[in-house]
Amino acid sequence: MSNKSSKKPFIVQDKYFQEAKKLGYRARSAFKLIEIQDHFNLIKPNYNVLDIASAPGSFIQIIKKIVWLEAKVVWIDLQKIEKFPQSNIFLLQEDVNNTDKIMEFLNWIWIKQFDLITSDIAPNTTGITWVDQYKSVELNLMIVKLADTFLKKWHNLVLKVFVWEDINDLTSVLKTKYKKISRFKPKSCRDRSFEEYFVCLEKIWN
Repeated sequence: MSNKSSKKPFIVQDKYFQEAKKLGYRARSAFKLIEIQDHFNLIKPNYNVLDIASAPGSFIQIIKKIVWLEAKVVWIDLQKIEKFPQSNIFLLQEDVNNTDKIMEFLNWIWIKQFDLITSDIAPNTTGITWVDQYKSVELNLMIVKLADTFLKKWHNLVLKVFVWEDINDLTSVLKTKYKKISRFKPKSCRDRSFEEYFVCLEKIWN
């Protein structure tokens, strides 16, 4: 039986969708970060965290429960952002390629580097697997470049990746920059999805 035929039918409002609505999460992706946190314990109370492209903001909902109010949480997204009331959460609607603008914004809020970077970035999909996957790789290579500048040495990066044949184009770069790369697929990811999370542990250069 082929992979395509063995996949479960697509259900838009699955149990994670329903549970997210019940608990007040902005999206079901909140459970993905919960699982990652339970497995790797990446988010710490005193950590300054940069979150990239996780609109409508479910990752931030999880992060803000863990970090102290003295820690800063910055969210960068191209999409329109519904703000959070907490004074330690800073939102920037901007392209992640615009490093100058990002640096200007971070200087304004008095922060240079982060203890953790999380990304839930994904391309606009075409339905053609290899095209969508390579777009995902290209986007994640942009995030890796961003982390070169804005992530502290020996600290961690979380990437969402569409995995297919060309994934080595990303992993080969990651292996030169991080001590260990762990691939993790939360149970809350849809069964038919090619997405995985790459947890990049201990950035080895600055």
